Amino acid sequence: ALLSACGGTAPASSRSPSPATCSDTGTASVDWPLPQPPKSDIPPIASASVSSDTFSLTFTNGTPPFQVITQSGAGFTEDASGKAVTLSGTDGARIVLTGFRGDQINYKGEKKFKSSGPRLVEVAQLGDFEGTVSWGVGLSSPSCAVVTSNGSTLTFLFIQAS
Repeated sequence: ALLSACGGTAPASSRSPSPATCSDTGTASVDWPLPQPPKSDIPPIASASVSSDTFSLTFTNGTPPFQVITQSGAGFTEDASGKAVTLSGTDGARIVLTGFRGDQINYKGEKKFKSSGPRLVEVAQLGDFEGTVSWGVGLSSPSCAVVTSNGSTLTFLFIQAS
């Protein structure tokens, strides 16, 4: 099985425009309150959504540091409990967001999403534990994420891994 942790630059191509570059890590935006947001009744993750091959997270202020870890297979483990979670798909990615509070719930919305893909099939929250929030992504084939930040939104577009 091929395991790809997309990152760096894509190989040069004779076609224009240049191919999208996958990201496996990202730093907090200047608006993200480090080391963690202040305690609040309003969770710092305002919303999560899927559309086709895109998973988006919107935050109340800025965007946190993240890591995207790709894997063969769509089996994951929930943070803290160790419970096995199997998502639809043949491959997967774990999105790990850090810089949250460990003494409050950081997201109160839907925990599981189905998508019409074709690449992204299912997303589920895997944990909100000790200042880390993680999501599992079930994918139909080996993929990597092109991550964009716009204001207080992180968007993960899953494309074919090279």
